[in-house]
Amino acid sequence: MKRFVKIGTILVALAIVLSSCSKEGDLAKLGPSARYEHLIAEEAKKLPDFSVKVIEDKNLKVEGLPEEVVWLTANMPDFGSPQTKKGGTLHLNESQFAENYRFIGPQGNHSQRDYMFSSSALMWGSDETKEWYPVFCSHWAFGADNQTVYYKLREEIKWSDGTPCTADDYVWAWQMWNDPLLDAPFYNKYGAKFEVKKINDYCVAIKWLESDKLTKYELIDNTNFVAYNKKFFNNGQLYKNWHVDFNWKYSPTTRPYVLDEEKTVKGELLVFKRVKDWWGDSLPYFKNMANFDYIEIKTITGGSDVEKEYFYKGELDLFSLTRAKEWNDAATQPNITNGYIDRWIGNFTPTQGTQGWFMNVTSDFFKDKRVRTAMYYAFDIQGMIDNILQGEYKRYHNIGIGQEWAGYNFNDNTIRKPDFDPVKAGELLAEAGYDKLGSDGIRVNKEGKRASFELLYGGATSNEQFAYLKEQAKKAGVEIVLNLMEQGWIPKVFAKDYDMVSLRWSYNYQPRQWQYYSKENAEKADTNNIWGYWSDEMEALLAIESDDSVPISEKAENNKKIERLVHEEALVIPNYYTDFYRTAAWKWIKFPSWGNMRFVKGLIGEEFYSYAWFDADVKEEVEKARAEGKSFEPKIWKPSTRYVE
Repeated sequence: MKRFVKIGTILVALAIVLSSCSKEGDLAKLGPSARYEHLIAEEAKKLPDFSVKVIEDKNLKVEGLPEEVVWLTANMPDFGSPQTKKGGTLHLNESQFAENYRFIGPQGNHSQRDYMFSSSALMWGSDETKEWYPVFCSHWAFGADNQTVYYKLREEIKWSDGTPCTADDYVWAWQMWNDPLLDAPFYNKYGAKFEVKKINDYCVAIKWLESDKLTKYELIDNTNFVAYNKKFFNNGQLYKNWHVDFNWKYSPTTRPYVLDEEKTVKGELLVFKRVKDWWGDSLPYFKNMANFDYIEIKTITGGSDVEKEYFYKGELDLFSLTRAKEWNDAATQPNITNGYIDRWIGNFTPTQGTQGWFMNVTSDFFKDKRVRTAMYYAFDIQGMIDNILQGEYKRYHNIGIGQEWAGYNFNDNTIRKPDFDPVKAGELLAEAGYDKLGSDGIRVNKEGKRASFELLYGGATSNEQFAYLKEQAKKAGVEIVLNLMEQGWIPKVFAKDYDMVSLRWSYNYQPRQWQYYSKENAEKADTNNIWGYWSDEMEALLAIESDDSVPISEKAENNKKIERLVHEEALVIPNYYTDFYRTAAWKWIKFPSWGNMRFVKGLIGEEFYSYAWFDADVKEEVEKARAEGKSFEPKIWKPSTRYVE
């Protein structure tokens, strides 16, 4: 009987092997594109486990610790596709060139800043679950004081110039944050809240000085720090106006890409090259990440109409189709109907900071709250969404959405902006003194000043939207003077030299509003309080936000009060948000079967850490087909419908 079992087992195993060989043979007969589609379809049957599994490491010994600790770690796996290939160039675009190569100091908060950062945080928050996991450290441990977190640095990490990244670089970054010569009030204020001490070359202790009442989750959030290359920054010495000398110097980096200064063309093209022998290549988590040899970012002005010309000519690899107009136009584009370009539809859980039209309360027109409130009624946002964006976007009412942290929701989702009502807008403007109509229908006050302001914006893609708003506002007797500045507009905003600006702030899951609404920042140029707004009521709320003896549950409720006050003070007219993206990508740019994680708003995510890759075989196949007049079946991928709510 046992003999028959063994023979049966052998026969089954042989059948599996033959079946496998048959499948491999069938795959070998497929072209590169068809093979990818088949393999990705198989991968899609099993979604990766994106959860973080924290474990104790009792074997780790660290010299110099002042106390006994329990070291924690999490060995994150590779989430990329087994089909991933290395090499090639990713061609992207931005609407303006970098203001400088810095990421800190005056004018350091520019549109290309994300490409300039010299390092990433010790711990990362999962884009799927928001759980913490170690990346630039290997382990972490909590001190008995519930204020200190010890971070064991990865000893293999090196700067792109080949020198080790050590505890000294973390200590220097903290010292830099605290130096008045940095000329960055937010960093000075935040840097004073914690201290960084060197335990040994590859271990730091970061102590939060403000409270011993934080949860472990918050404590990581508050002590999660970065390294700056001490040698690069004048061997750890700042001086007055240091930033001028560093405007066009690119710091050594611990990230996978560094600026290629030889190939970069100032004003036109940023080129980043893969760091040779990057330390992250030895980490399983990074195995199928950061796959391109080069990332090129071309400066293209003129909005999406110009961008898509570059894209369909093959000079860009990706193009957004999220706007209905672009999606509909793509349906008849030959490169898409012939299958040379694939379309992707993805879903995500919305997270967003302040986005819309910001009003400068120090400008003559918007210093009156009644005028600002009137704009709520004068801006026909829903009409713009319905008529220009074909009803696919959702109206945004607040300065934050999806900001859930440590189990608490920080957003007041009951806030609602009023509907378009030109009569009500006119009444409020009349109360503010604009009580007469000029011959052209625009309101004027007794001094003859018109109800007119300049709307500053940086991208021609918004032209049609803003033209609609301009025409509708005339019904309220309001004149909007549109000012498109595709270059150089950001310094004007930070100098508070504008009336209204179209802008989008990045966000934190746990909001930090002090930088935006504090008196200290209102009275200075080059801060994130670009409104110039402050009030005693807001100062009291910001004091609670900054007080770490306040439980996080109360902070969440306090943030809702801040949001309500911003709403009542009419500082921002929020515009819209989405919970989906649509992207066109040339067939040779490939993505894993799962597309994107829950809180990532696109296929690429953070460019330097993307799971996308370039397939040279597919490009050769596509170019051959184009030359011979052959086509592929048009393809629409929907990799993340699991997030549809």
